[in-house]
Amino acid sequence: MGSMHFWVPQFDQYDPLIASTAYVSGIEGIPWAGRITSHSRGFSIQRSIDESGKLSIVWPNAEFGVSVLTTASLRCQDEAYCLPLELARGTLHRTRQRAFEWQRIGLKIPEAYGQAIERALGFFIDAVVLAEQKNDSACEKSQASIDATLFASRSLCRAFTNQMLQFRLQQEKQLGTLLGVRLSHHTTWREDSDLVREAFNAVSIHPAWNIVEGDSEQVGYEVFDEQIAWAQEKNLRVLCGPLISLQPHAIPNWMYMLSDFDALYEGACQYVQKTVERFRGRVQIWNVGTGLNCPSELGLADNQILQLAVGIVQAARRADPKTPVTITMDMPWAEYLGQKEHAISPLHFADALLRADLGLSGIGLEFNLNCWPSGSLPRDLVDLSDLVDQWAILGIPLVASMSIPISLQSDPLAWQKANVVSNWKLPRNGDAFPPHEPKNNSANYALEAIQMLMAKQQIHGVFWNQHSDRQKHNYPNSGLIDSKGCPRTLLDGLIQLRSRYGQ
Repeated sequence: MGSMHFWVPQFDQYDPLIASTAYVSGIEGIPWAGRITSHSRGFSIQRSIDESGKLSIVWPNAEFGVSVLTTASLRCQDEAYCLPLELARGTLHRTRQRAFEWQRIGLKIPEAYGQAIERALGFFIDAVVLAEQKNDSACEKSQASIDATLFASRSLCRAFTNQMLQFRLQQEKQLGTLLGVRLSHHTTWREDSDLVREAFNAVSIHPAWNIVEGDSEQVGYEVFDEQIAWAQEKNLRVLCGPLISLQPHAIPNWMYMLSDFDALYEGACQYVQKTVERFRGRVQIWNVGTGLNCPSELGLADNQILQLAVGIVQAARRADPKTPVTITMDMPWAEYLGQKEHAISPLHFADALLRADLGLSGIGLEFNLNCWPSGSLPRDLVDLSDLVDQWAILGIPLVASMSIPISLQSDPLAWQKANVVSNWKLPRNGDAFPPHEPKNNSANYALEAIQMLMAKQQIHGVFWNQHSDRQKHNYPNSGLIDSKGCPRTLLDGLIQLRSRYGQ
C-alpha cells in the first residue's frame, strides 16, 4: 500500500469537503481510488499501489476563487509534503510547459504572461529556500507563486484562444462550430427561448426518458414537436437528447422497482427507438445518452453499462441510419474514480464503444462545473484545453455541453442538491494566507471557456446545458434566464460571441 501525507497551514479553517476532492492520478491523468484521512494539520491518502503520482485538489487562489490545482509527480513517503509548495511547483511547471508547446506551434506569447511568470518564479524560489529553513512563511510565498502563475496562465490562454480563432476565421470565414442551448421543456420555454435566440445557431431538445415516460409530471412528446417546429422556423439546427441517463431524477421512478437488468435494457432501447422514429428527419444530431460512465444508484456492473450503451446506440441507428449519433461522457475528468474502487474511466469507456464499430459519429463531453459531487470540480482554462487535447486522440468529432452556477445564492428549484464549491469555507485569518472571500466570476470564466472550446478544431459544437431557472432545473443558478425571468449577463457575452465568430 502506498501513502502520501500533506500538511496545510490552518487546515482546521478549511471546509472539510476540500479534503474530499483530493485524488492521485498517473501519467494519463486518470485518478486512482484512495482513502483520505484528515487531521488537524492536513490529510493523508492511502492507495493500494505504491507508485508515484500527481495530487489534485481544490485550492483557493486569487484568479478563480477556487479551482483544481495539481502537483508535480510525488513519490510515496512517510514524511509529509508541504501542500502549498507542491501545488506551486506543479502549477508553475504545467503553465510554463504549455507556453513552450504553444510557442512551438507559432503562438505569440503576450508580454503580460512573461512578467507574471517571472514574478511567480521568484516567489517560488523564495518559498523553496524558506521551506528548507523550516520557515512557515514558505506557504505564503507558495500562495503568491500560485496566484501569479494562474494570472499568467489566464493571459496565456486568452492569447491562445484569440489567435486560434483568428486563424480559424482566416481558413473558414465563419466558424462551422455549433453554438447552442438546451431548451427547457416547461411552460415558459417559448418566452425564454425568444430571449436567448440571438445568441445561438442551434438548440438541443431534451425528451429524456423520465420526462416523457415518468410516473409523474409527464409532458409527452408534444412540447418537443413544438420546439422543433420553432427551431425550424428560426433556422436553427437541432440536437435531440440526451435520451437516456442513469443519474438521479433521470430515469422513470418505476424502473427503480425492477431488479432485472434485462427489463431496464429493453425499456431503454425501446424508448430510444420510439423517440428517434418520431423525430426522424427533423433532427440533425442524436445524443442517445449521457453519464453512463458515472456511478449510479442502480449498481450496474461495468459489462452491463457497456451493454446498455451499445444497445441504445444500435437502437438509434436502426431507427435512423443516416443522421449522426453521439453519446456523452459526464464528468470527463473522472474525479469520481478517486473515491470509487470500481468505476469506469470515461476515456476508456468511449474508446471501447468506438472500437465496437457501432457507427458513432461523435462523443459528447459534459462539463457541469463548480458542483460537487454531482458535477465536475472547477477547472482553469489550461485544464480544459488539456482535456480536449487528450480526447482528441480518439480521432472523432467532439460536442461539448457545459454549465456553471452564475450566482452563489440558494436555489430551491435545483434538482441536483450539489455543493457549489465557490461557497465552501476558506481561510480568513492568519499569516499564511490572505483572506479569501467567496469569489464568483463565473460568467467571465464561462465566456472564456466557451471561446477556448470553439478554438479547438476537434470541437464541433458547444451547448449551454441549462436554459432557464424559472422552474425545476438540474444545477443551481446555471440558467441563462434567472428565477425571475430576467436574462443573466452571460447572455450578452454569448450574443457578442456569436456575432463575432458564429454563423
